Amino acid sequence: MALHMLIAFTYLPGFVTLVFRGMPTVWRGRHRLIFCWLIFMQAVSPGRKTLAEMARWTPATITAWRFGRLLKAAYWNVHLLVSWLAQDLVATLPAPTNGILYLFGDGSHADKRGTKNPVAQKGRISQHHPWFFGLRFVLLMAAWDGYRIPVGFRIILPKRHPGYRSENALFREMVGEFVPPRWAKLVIVGGDAAYGSKANMRMVQDRDKADTTRRWGFVFAIARTWKTVEEKTLKNLVTHVPHIYYQRTQVPREGAGKGRRTFWTYHTRVCLRHVGDVTLVLSKKGRNTGPHNTKLLVTNLAELTPRQVVSTYQKRWAIELMHWELKSGLGLGEHQVSGNKDRSEKSVGIAVLAYLFVLRVCQHEIVPGKPWSIFQLQHALRLRAMTNQVEHKVKVKMAKTRKAA
Repeated sequence: MALHMLIAFTYLPGFVTLVFRGMPTVWRGRHRLIFCWLIFMQAVSPGRKTLAEMARWTPATITAWRFGRLLKAAYWNVHLLVSWLAQDLVATLPAPTNGILYLFGDGSHADKRGTKNPVAQKGRISQHHPWFFGLRFVLLMAAWDGYRIPVGFRIILPKRHPGYRSENALFREMVGEFVPPRWAKLVIVGGDAAYGSKANMRMVQDRDKADTTRRWGFVFAIARTWKTVEEKTLKNLVTHVPHIYYQRTQVPREGAGKGRRTFWTYHTRVCLRHVGDVTLVLSKKGRNTGPHNTKLLVTNLAELTPRQVVSTYQKRWAIELMHWELKSGLGLGEHQVSGNKDRSEKSVGIAVLAYLFVLRVCQHEIVPGKPWSIFQLQHALRLRAMTNQVEHKVKVKMAKTRKAA
């Protein structure tokens, strides 16, 4: 397959330094310049995102060795930079009219080959998926009006590692550190059944009590093994509810922007153990579909209708799309780093920062409510960067001609 054509860059475009001018002052020596070059090349480089490949398109003084030294530097915190750039991006994007912000978490992995990486591990998503070997990470995404913004990430360490923390604990840490924008009047935290735990729901409820400026709610998928305060399992409810009680519900398609999806839903109020009163929505794709294919959704927002609950859960698809964009478009996990946890964490964080950088520079290309992709924005960014490079070369050549004359 033919790669996109790219010219070598001899200087860092002005719009790059403009984005990072308010960056926290954490750098030593020339690391600030090297960092800007690395993020810029991670965003515009068309080939593999290895350090050696990206250094091919930079000036002679910006080498792969300098990129590697930046990733090995232990004094700077990648999570601080991700949080800063994400908040800066959220503040510049147009706010939704309804004032609702969605927070979704999901885990994924990036394949690796070297067995010496201290955080690489073997696993698989389920018994129906193949085994993989690589880095596992969890991502937190903020979404509204078609926008999808990564606001945090964490590396999931192997269980044998002394610093191991569970995926749900890392998810709660990221939600706890997230500062919503001023326009957010309601924050809805969501996730699939892997995140539908008692601790996660209590965390959202505690945040709702502590935050006096806005409301916090959750929409989680849960396992059917949950029990009510009457010691009745939800599995019995899913199995024995007659299909005539299910109502037809249509929700807009996420991402495509056209058409609607049809679900059959049944809802009721239940009191779950350790959580309290919630709205339980049973959702399936066909009225006569068996209980095995029924999704259980719970929310503490009593005013939400079953259609709104299902529509909110469908917005979780955006984080799956973001995982694909980070791996395919921004080369997440392609850096050859090993030695300790911090280097692998910075390697993943560089891809997340490049994603935020592309959105920050090309946000005018996104129409609210319309579908978009990171590949479309990268194409616009490459054209802008190459145009600036050609103009710079012409100015330098004209200056030399005038000087010689």
